Amino acid sequence: MVRFIIIRLLQALITLIVISMVVFALARASGDPVMLMAPPMATLDDLQAIREYLGLNKSLPEQYWTFLKNSTHGDFGTSIHNRQPVSKVIGERLPNTITLGLSAILLGISVSLFLGVTAAVKYGTWLDSGVKLIAILGQALPSFWLAIVAIAIFSVWLGWLPTSGTGGPDHYVLPVLTLSFFMLPIMTRLIRSSMLEVLDSEYVKLARIKGLSEKIVVWKHALRNAIIPLLTAAGITFGTIVTGAVVIETVFAWPGIGRLMAESVVQRDFPVVQALVLLVAIVVLMVNLLVDIMYAYVDPRIRY
Repeated sequence: MVRFIIIRLLQALITLIVISMVVFALARASGDPVMLMAPPMATLDDLQAIREYLGLNKSLPEQYWTFLKNSTHGDFGTSIHNRQPVSKVIGERLPNTITLGLSAILLGISVSLFLGVTAAVKYGTWLDSGVKLIAILGQALPSFWLAIVAIAIFSVWLGWLPTSGTGGPDHYVLPVLTLSFFMLPIMTRLIRSSMLEVLDSEYVKLARIKGLSEKIVVWKHALRNAIIPLLTAAGITFGTIVTGAVVIETVFAWPGIGRLMAESVVQRDFPVVQALVLLVAIVVLMVNLLVDIMYAYVDPRIRY
């Protein structure tokens, strides 16, 4: 098990280094950030001073090494647009994204569990067909379109919920609902398929022969074993929530890091873009590493 964890850690570290190199190169290929910071009447001396302040007068390998070294200490430089430390800019918005993301994940898991188990237990009925239709439509319809439709119906037409921003609990309803749709269809279909396989297994049939109630058979014996294969999809599902946050936060004007990412790309604020991509990469890699370890603990065969 220790060897398995060490190998996964090394793979995650290599992946993170590659991602940092790609992001570093793409950020500098977008244009000269000095021209964005310089005033309209800046002289060549002014441009050179800004270049030295940002460390852009050094060679690319030196710039990358400085970026990598400073990143390990949480120093991602200064935002070109806000003129503030990048860590401060991200820190102000990160709690909003964490709250939104965790709420969407909890809602998505709860609803997908209910729908997936119900469809499997009621296999072949209209309930099963309805759940499959919901899952298919959920994967086919763009989430940004669902967000716009939700705003049009519940905010503009009915006037029940606010259209954007943060505040009371009512501000969370539409963003959380639409963000959970990024994971709901996939998880529902996976749970349904896994439950159908488990419900047809010998030990479930034996539990029924013993006279156990259907509720205990489904929710205690079948579901516990059906969830195991879903661990492998947890990392991918988490990634969809992270990418979905960029879309949903932009549509609902939610002050989180997803919207900050979109704004920074448009503004060519490469220090912020670099930091956000690294932050997201670290979180996703950590989640996938945790999922791999949990799955290896549950099923020792994959360690070898």
